[in-house]
Amino acid sequence: MANGGIIGPVNTVSDLFNKDKLTTFTSGGTFNKSTANSAVSTATVIVVAGGGGSGSDAGGAGGAGGMTVTESHPLPASSVPVTVGGGGAGAPYPSGASGDGGTSTFGSATPLSTTGGGGGGVNNPCRNGRPGGSGGGGRESAPGGTNAGGCGISGQGNKGGGLATPGNGAAGGGGGKSAVGGLGVVPSGPTCGVQGGAGLSVVPYLSDVTPGYSIPNSGIYAGGGAGRPGGDQNPGGGGSCWYNATPGVPAPVSNAGTANTGGGAGAGQGNANGGQGGPGLVLVVEKCQAIGGAYVAPGVWDMNSVYDNVKNGTWTN
Repeated sequence: MANGGIIGPVNTVSDLFNKDKLTTFTSGGTFNKSTANSAVSTATVIVVAGGGGSGSDAGGAGGAGGMTVTESHPLPASSVPVTVGGGGAGAPYPSGASGDGGTSTFGSATPLSTTGGGGGGVNNPCRNGRPGGSGGGGRESAPGGTNAGGCGISGQGNKGGGLATPGNGAAGGGGGKSAVGGLGVVPSGPTCGVQGGAGLSVVPYLSDVTPGYSIPNSGIYAGGGAGRPGGDQNPGGGGSCWYNATPGVPAPVSNAGTANTGGGAGAGQGNANGGQGGPGLVLVVEKCQAIGGAYVAPGVWDMNSVYDNVKNGTWTN
C-alpha cells in the first residue's frame, strides 16, 4: 500500500489542510483536546464574560464583560471545564438595582478568567456605575451633581462614562474592551450620540481557521451599552438607547446587549425597566504545529506518530 500497509487516520498535511480548529462555547461545558498528537499543545483562548445590565428610567448603561485573548496557552491532556457568564439583569423600575454580568472561565486550577461587566447607575442607592470587567455608566443627577462611571479592570476592559452635563435625562455609556464609555449629556430632543465603549474583533485570531466557520455577532465582542440621550447599537454587542420613549410604552428598539457577545445593556429608556446584558462566550483555537518542517493539523496523525504507536501497541482510533 502507498502508506506502507498502515490503515488508519493518516494524512500528509499539505498547505490545503494547514488549518486551525475552532471550538465555540456559548454556554458552560467541557473542552477536550481534539487530537491525540502531542505536538498540538497550545491554543489561542478568548474568554468573554457577561455584560452588565442597565439602570431603569434614566439609568446608566451596562459595562461590557471583561475580555482577554491568550495566545499560545498550554493545553492539558485532560479535559478542561468551561464556564460562560450570563448577562446582568436590568434594574426594575423605578428604583431597583442593576445586575453585574457573570464570570467566564477556561480551566480549573489556574483558570483564564474574566469578570462580568458592571451594572449601570440606578436611582437608589447609588447613581454611580458599578465596577466590573468594564464599568457601567453613571445615572442622571440633579443639576450640579456628578455621577461617575464604574471602573474597569486593566487588561479586560475600560471605565464607564460619567456625565458631561449633569442633569435630568443624562446617562453615561458603558465601558468596552477597547475604549471608555461616552459621557452623558442633558438631552434637548430625540438626539443620539452617547456611545458605549468599543469592543474588539477576534477575526484576526481566526485567520488560519477553515473558512466558513460561524461565530456570534461576526466576531466583535465586549462593547459597552449606549448612554443617554441616545446611542446606536454597539458593533461589539452593546445595547442601544432610545431617549424619546413614551412613558409606559415600550421603546421602538431593545436596549438589551446582544447574546453571546458580553455586550452591556443600553441606558434606561423612559419609565421602564433597565435592559439585560448580553451573555459571554469562550473561543478556543487549536493551533497547527510544525513537525520537522511539515505541519500537523488538530485531529491529524503525522506518519512518525502512526509508526511509533503501531510499533508500541498504543494505536487508538
